[in-house]
Amino acid sequence: MSKEQEKIFVDFEPNDFIIRISPVLDDSDNWTGELTVGYLTLDENYLSEEDYTHIDMVTNLTLSAIPLMEQDVEVRNRLYKYTTSVLEQEGKPVVEKEDDSNVIKLRFS
Repeated sequence: MSKEQEKIFVDFEPNDFIIRISPVLDDSDNWTGELTVGYLTLDENYLSEEDYTHIDMVTNLTLSAIPLMEQDVEVRNRLYKYTTSVLEQEGKPVVEKEDDSNVIKLRFS
């Protein structure tokens, strides 16, 4: 099977929004520095129209961070600093559930 035909299928839930970031490669399979960015959802989701719209906006805001980082060095530096500080923290995330809502908070120790 050639690289062009090779596909990996991943299971996900009907309400999931999947962000896909694919590197653009040259003829030698080296990354050109460009990305193809997008997302996908299933038509079979069971979210209300309002909930779907809100999650769609969060997904688009997340994706918008990539071109914004290219345009605004301050934003890029702030995101880089935040990300490296989270990655440098020791320990695994601790799940904090304070009530019966569907909100789960993660704390990194």
